[in-house]
Amino acid sequence: MRVYMIQINYLHGNTTFLPYSAGVLIANARRDPALDEYYTFEEPLFVRESINGILQKIDRPAIVAFSNYIWNHEYNKALARRIKAQYPACRIVFGGHHLSPDAKLLEEEPDVDILLFDEGEETFALLLTAIMNGASFAGIPNLAYRENGKIIRTARKEITGTDYPSAYLSGVFDNIFSHYPNLSFHAILETNRGCPYTCAYCDSGIPPCTVRLFPEEKVMEELRWFSDHGIRAFGAADANFGMFARDERFADEMIRLHHRYGVLQTFQASYAKQSNERVFRITQKLNACGMNKGATLSFQSLSACALQNIRRKNLTVESFSSLLAQYNAAGIATYTELILGLPGETRQSFIEGIDTLLNAGQHNAIYIHNCEQLPFSAMGDAAFTEQYGIRASRLPLNQPHRTMLADEIEEYSHIITSTRTMSTDDWIYMNLYSAVIQGFHHEGLLLCFALYLHQAQNVPYSAFYQDLIRELAAHPETVAGQAIARLQKQFQAAAEAKGGLVMQDARFGNIGWPPEEYLLLSVAYEAERFYQEIRPFLASYFADEQLLDALLLYQQKSLKLPACTAEISFVCGYDFCSYFRRLLCGQTAALQKRTCVYRIRSTVPYSTWPDYARYIIWYGRKDSRNIYLQEMEEVREDSGGTA
Repeated sequence: MRVYMIQINYLHGNTTFLPYSAGVLIANARRDPALDEYYTFEEPLFVRESINGILQKIDRPAIVAFSNYIWNHEYNKALARRIKAQYPACRIVFGGHHLSPDAKLLEEEPDVDILLFDEGEETFALLLTAIMNGASFAGIPNLAYRENGKIIRTARKEITGTDYPSAYLSGVFDNIFSHYPNLSFHAILETNRGCPYTCAYCDSGIPPCTVRLFPEEKVMEELRWFSDHGIRAFGAADANFGMFARDERFADEMIRLHHRYGVLQTFQASYAKQSNERVFRITQKLNACGMNKGATLSFQSLSACALQNIRRKNLTVESFSSLLAQYNAAGIATYTELILGLPGETRQSFIEGIDTLLNAGQHNAIYIHNCEQLPFSAMGDAAFTEQYGIRASRLPLNQPHRTMLADEIEEYSHIITSTRTMSTDDWIYMNLYSAVIQGFHHEGLLLCFALYLHQAQNVPYSAFYQDLIRELAAHPETVAGQAIARLQKQFQAAAEAKGGLVMQDARFGNIGWPPEEYLLLSVAYEAERFYQEIRPFLASYFADEQLLDALLLYQQKSLKLPACTAEISFVCGYDFCSYFRRLLCGQTAALQKRTCVYRIRSTVPYSTWPDYARYIIWYGRKDSRNIYLQEMEEVREDSGGTA
């Protein structure tokens, strides 16, 4: 009997993830000799292509099992219908994070036969055994299925197993590399499973579960497998990497393999929520060899009300500021995540929260994500929705950076666009403010001006950027005004469920962009015109035009642009280089007026805007590779006074 596992992913250029979830289910089932003899487990199908293309790869299936996520759920349903029509006796099994616990999918999709909830290894093996023996499913936990026209939901059981076979080491993926020679693969490393936290927006800790550690030697062997198979980028599936002492040993092994074989180059992790010295040491080691993709110092919200509603406790701001100083001193990039639209958050608390982070010194990167209502989270529960007056809009999939396909099956996100404390108009403005903060501040378009005005004139960051929004809205004919107008229109359409949040622009390739990166790219595309047009607005803050023009020159030169392959030198009348470096490290500074010659040796080898957008803006965002502030150096100076 043939078993097909389907875990469809989008391509990101020519890159995609190995189908880890499908692989671990196959590996665990095949360790039972009876199942391995009775079933033929075909190679997992994972590349998103036409339905007809997938059907051509399926032949007389007995079971087709789908791994369901937000990015493939509609595709899976459409493919299941076609498989059932062609092979009526085939059993269709759906599992994965995107299943609602109420099992309504069985009512909505008559072609889906069985739902598998929670973790899959043990339950899927029991299901295969029951099918092989012609036995009832009633004693198998974590299932929903039809029987005599009724939907049966079996008892939930917490899974506690840890010693599962490795999808990598058991050979599940051995032939994929030769079958897809034109693809580059990313891999998932899972050292533990479970989360001790129960954040209402997340489905990793619902219901509460114990964190279980997978065998250490197995994890070490998987890292060696990654190296042997040429994996360049990989990420941890752990909810809190760095929580355990052995995580540092894993990092040491990654680094050893990186130095010895030169393959493992980038590691991405969700670090322990309560960042500690171990996390710092891990990121410091990874950063030293260029493998670090930024250390996470997440808050999600700084509203006490919102945090209480979502059952989350943050670092104190004082601890956060201290950690930032520690990471900055070590030259380690950090980023902070916020979620827009949490119940209890208001427009004012959201803006004040961002100000708090900026005042604490987070000028490298803030990622602001729209809150998504996930079906298996507490926030997806009807009672929770009613309690906090949550309204979610069904939008085209909010997953940027994927390759945009023509005539594809649309996937959907359920984005929270209003609550009892946040109106739809508030949501639109908060998104606009979010894009401006990220695009103009953290991605560098006006970072130097905001820092200087805050330090020298006590101008609040929020005041500067809200003034900027008003200025750009009043001048829609300008480069930045046009981009802001398009964002405003996009957010309005999204609030009305008439459009999505992912932006497309042919100038920057066939990739979907988040609003803040679209804003940056649109302005950078006409950077010289932008800085000319924005000068009158900036001049309203300056009595000294000489200082204004010098800072404008420095700000403009700090922005990386395509095809910049020659060394850049320029003269300024102020010591901006050392001044901004001190500010970015959280130190106080006084700007000195003296003639300085600045040199930028780092280059941008990408000559086209699509390549620049991908490698500098997308890939370089977490460690500020899109600006030159850390790569600029002063090469000559004359004495002078204080500005």
